[in-house]
Amino acid sequence: MATVNEGVEGTEPDEEGEDDVQTGSLVNQSLPHEYEEEGLEFDVESFRLDGAPLGDRGNLDEDDQFLSLVDEGNWESLELEGTVSVEQDTVEEIFPFDEWEETPGRLALVKENPLAMSRDRQILADSPLDGGTYEFTMSINRDDHRGRVKIKPFLTRTEKGGSGGSKHASKIGARVADGLSWIVRLDEREDGGSLLMPIIEDFSDYDSFPDENHIHYLSLEAPRNPQLYLNQEHPQVVEVLNNTGATGGPPRLRDVLYDYIEHSVWTQLLMQTARDTSPDTGEPEYRWQEDVLDIFLDDLYPDLGEDEAAIRLAEDVRSHVDIPDLVQRIERAVHQQYDIPSDTTNLIEEAIQSGD
Repeated sequence: MATVNEGVEGTEPDEEGEDDVQTGSLVNQSLPHEYEEEGLEFDVESFRLDGAPLGDRGNLDEDDQFLSLVDEGNWESLELEGTVSVEQDTVEEIFPFDEWEETPGRLALVKENPLAMSRDRQILADSPLDGGTYEFTMSINRDDHRGRVKIKPFLTRTEKGGSGGSKHASKIGARVADGLSWIVRLDEREDGGSLLMPIIEDFSDYDSFPDENHIHYLSLEAPRNPQLYLNQEHPQVVEVLNNTGATGGPPRLRDVLYDYIEHSVWTQLLMQTARDTSPDTGEPEYRWQEDVLDIFLDDLYPDLGEDEAAIRLAEDVRSHVDIPDLVQRIERAVHQQYDIPSDTTNLIEEAIQSGD
């Protein structure tokens, strides 16, 4: 069995696509290289709560690859076991002929939990990649996660490829195939109170909040416990953001809106973390900022060690000369966590199909 390898997956945004061009897939037509959407077979064969089979606990929908544990209390760990399969035909479609024998590919499961500021990967197979079936075991510790956990397989390049007009990806880290996601819902968004789990309020009731034109607001008045708020004066928006579905138009719209909100929030949290990090020791002031550094330091300063990168971040935010470059690097690092254009394109496709 493969074991969990903590870290942030890849440097490329999520690239969705590959449906036959004749289907009119906007995603496929927008990609610069071959991409196999749902080209990886992702099967979860068993769930165990605290070491015991799931049984009749939770709400399991295997067809939609969705498990809700919202109504289950007093559990500490959920363990998933299963397989991810890569067909050789898929490998030969997304890699050029001269790479079929020694394929520079990496197969990984990506686990995302934005509300708990968590994005981990589990590497199932590394270069040279062979087609086949790979087993995995993955754990979700209840105390470390909030809201919705998304688990999705990806295949990425591990070596720079040739150029010259090739239809295949050439950039290291480029994603070239994916599989359907499994979604595990742990609790509802509206229970509020955590860092990125929003509280719903009327913004007009608070002088310190922005005006009614704003959808969200990140309060840093208590830096030890930043809090995200949604504006109840936009009830249709709030209704979409509270949607708990896994497929269809409303969940796609929800994901696009949360991508937009979280992109803004992460940028603010990173700037606050930089200001609260010691330029002498690289230590942040608050515990939640340690998680922020873990997520973004590798992207911000890829050539530096962890401690040195934290010190450099603290120095750059205090430098009038370096801060413009820092802001740009923060924007790039945050953008790599999301793929708003691709998610939006998927939403547009959903709307077009619904209107046919």
